[in-house]
Amino acid sequence: MSKNAVYSLLARQQPRTFKVSYATDYKHFILNHVASDPQHPLCETQRRRQREKKKEGLWWHATTPADLNKSSCVRTWARRRLRNAIKEELQARGYDENGKFVYPEIRKSQPGLLDTLRAGNTLDLTGSLRFHVEPPLVPAKYVDVRAEAAAVIEALISAQRGAVGGAASLKPTKARPSWNPPAAAQERPRQIFKRVATRTG
Repeated sequence: MSKNAVYSLLARQQPRTFKVSYATDYKHFILNHVASDPQHPLCETQRRRQREKKKEGLWWHATTPADLNKSSCVRTWARRRLRNAIKEELQARGYDENGKFVYPEIRKSQPGLLDTLRAGNTLDLTGSLRFHVEPPLVPAKYVDVRAEAAAVIEALISAQRGAVGGAASLKPTKARPSWNPPAAAQERPRQIFKRVATRTG
């Protein structure tokens, strides 16, 4: 996948609810205090695990800033909300949560993808992504969070297919296909916020 192609496509997206960091190679965007501390007794063990992690599919993380909200409950909810949006948008396009192309139904409906596979190319997404929650995500409607996640996933798919050829002309998915797995029920933050307001008010 061309780094410039991905950066160019991502630059066109201006998500309000999160920020995106991308790398074409495999890296951990989350600083691991154990692996970064040579004096820690488990440092070498953690570094070895990171080195041995399979470099395949898409490595991605959803993170929240410490100052997003005083409540760790709200921060956890926001991170989970973003993660769910990303996973659902990946599934909507035939990918599992690791960015691997797994649903055969879409291959039948888009012959160009079959040609790409026959040529020995993969449709799996690759590289590393970090989705960092921004404050507007908390009050945003879930459908809007999903729409912004979808734009990022579409940029990656377009760059990937453009790089391998044969499917670069495919347009972004506008409607959910009939085989799309049903979205999981989303937790609403109202009760969480009420509890937090009661404790901090």
